[in-house]
Amino acid sequence: METKIDTKGRVVIPQPIRKKLGIGKETPLLIEERNCEVLLKPMKKKRKKKKEIKDFFGLTVKRTGKPEWITPKEIKSIWE
Repeated sequence: METKIDTKGRVVIPQPIRKKLGIGKETPLLIEERNCEVLLKPMKKKRKKKKEIKDFFGLTVKRTGKPEWITPKEIKSIWE
């Protein structure tokens, strides 16, 4: 396949190659120069750790027992 460099120095990687290599929007690429050639390598994406409540507040949530649920009778009394 053939592509060209635009006036801003950008190169379009053809879609079949992007799909085959799993290159998507904002995928980091490593650029190397070897013997008068330019080599582009997709870098492995770092997975973001799932945020937990303790990450925001520095607290750990601990259960103190079984939750007490409100009864239908108590709910009805609120609305009366």
